[in-house]
Amino acid sequence: MMRWLYKLPLRFRSLFRKGLVERDLSDELRFHLEKLVEEKVAKGVTREEARYAALRELGGVEQIKEECRDARGVSFIEATLKDVRYGGAAVGVPIACGCIPGK
Repeated sequence: MMRWLYKLPLRFRSLFRKGLVERDLSDELRFHLEKLVEEKVAKGVTREEARYAALRELGGVEQIKEECRDARGVSFIEATLKDVRYGGAAVGVPIACGCIPGK
């Protein structure tokens, strides 16, 4: 029960403050990438080679972001909201057209 109470505000944050959550995620991944680069530079690798090696070691940044989004557990809700918006727009078009007086 306590875990659920802890996660609920985080899930709302993911839904309603998506831009902020995405920036935080990008910042965190950038931090980890830089730490890997620094480790490799300290071992004597050039900065450019260290960056490429760190990117290979870390994996695809966008893939990691997608995995993090899925782990948040709000992907289903986001997809459902998009479907509802699309459905509402699709239904609203004929209604709006029917409300316009004809010639």
